[in-house]
Amino acid sequence: MFAKFYDIDNCVHLKLNDRTEEEALKIAKEVDSEVYSTKHELQWHSIGGKYYRFKFFDRFYSILNELIGPKIAHKLDLKTVNNFPAILDYNEELKLYGIISENFKDPNKEYLTMTELGFKPRTNPDYKNLKQLKRYCRKEDYEELLNGILKMTCLDYVMGQADRVLSNFLFEKDGKKITFAPLFDYAEAYECIKEGCVYDKYKNSQLKFSVGNSIIAPAFWEPKIQRILKKYPQFREYLDKVCNIDIMEILEEIEDEHRLKIPDDYKEYYDVRTKEKQKIYY
Repeated sequence: MFAKFYDIDNCVHLKLNDRTEEEALKIAKEVDSEVYSTKHELQWHSIGGKYYRFKFFDRFYSILNELIGPKIAHKLDLKTVNNFPAILDYNEELKLYGIISENFKDPNKEYLTMTELGFKPRTNPDYKNLKQLKRYCRKEDYEELLNGILKMTCLDYVMGQADRVLSNFLFEKDGKKITFAPLFDYAEAYECIKEGCVYDKYKNSQLKFSVGNSIIAPAFWEPKIQRILKKYPQFREYLDKVCNIDIMEILEEIEDEHRLKIPDDYKEYYDVRTKEKQKIYY
């Protein structure tokens, strides 16, 4: 399907898994995943002694989103998984195109959702959650956690992320120390998957926010956003960073690093949509 975009000869090629229950259980403990996932013929693959999760897509935009997300995260100094293009050779006739992500979970640490951290189920996204976060971590860990959440929010804003639900960002617990785990799952962005992901009040009047996750959902047209930016000046700093990103430069880096062929109409789409978000904020 995407052969014209991929460098077939130099791309990572995967084969179907065929594991016993015992093998799957051992891997599940190492990568902190369910046994059904590690036993699945498609999902977890060993490459060079490390485990990678494979995800395939039916839209090239989704693959590009998974490669763009980590690039923007690095510009924000936000921990992230690193994704690479990959092809799974299902059989002689069928190839599945997608990305692989190196497992980031340390078996000696815990990985928690916000409810597992302490927030109540059905917590509504609200700025007060930033303050409430102090209840669930040590004082010395709070600033780094806060910054991680704000950076994630800015990244998701400029990408138009539609799927930052509570299971799609985690907290890493090492003894008593809590940190923001590497960010992952960037596919459902740039309005290419779900309807209703146009974070612009004037184009979609039903949306009540500019960007949303399970902790906060800012609306940049509301007067109170200025109070929030004054209270958290680093929030404005991170927004300024994403609003000065050159997405065309990022796409060129992706082409060079992964030997992908990104058509001009795709580049134009990303350029227009990114500048749209940058213009809305300013």
